[in-house]
Amino acid sequence: MMQIQTQGKKVFQPQEDSAQNTSRQQVRHNLIIENRSSLTATGIRQVISYDEFSATVLTDLGTLVIGGKNLKVSELSCHSGELKVSGEIEYIQYEEKRERRGGLLSRLAR
Repeated sequence: MMQIQTQGKKVFQPQEDSAQNTSRQQVRHNLIIENRSSLTATGIRQVISYDEFSATVLTDLGTLVIGGKNLKVSELSCHSGELKVSGEIEYIQYEEKRERRGGLLSRLAR
C-alpha cells in the first residue's frame, strides 16, 4: 500500500498487479454503524482522502463520503477491503459518477 499526502489529507492507493486489474470482480459492500461513533465498511476499493472531518472512499457502488468530527481511520485492509472509522459520525453520503454533457455554452444554448 502506498501513502500519498496532499494538502493535509492522506490518500491511500493499493498496489495491484496487472492480473488483478483486468479481472476485477464486484465486491460485496456493507456498512455497520454503532452508536454513531464507530463505522465498519466492507467492499472498499480505495481510500481517496481523509482528515478529522471527513473520509472519502471508493466502492463499486459509488464514492462514499463519511462526515463528522474527530474522525480516525483506525484500520484499513486493501486485501479484504475493510475500513474502520471512529469518531463522531454525522453523515454518510454516496456520490455517483456524473457524465459531463458539455461546458457553459452548451447549457446556455438550451
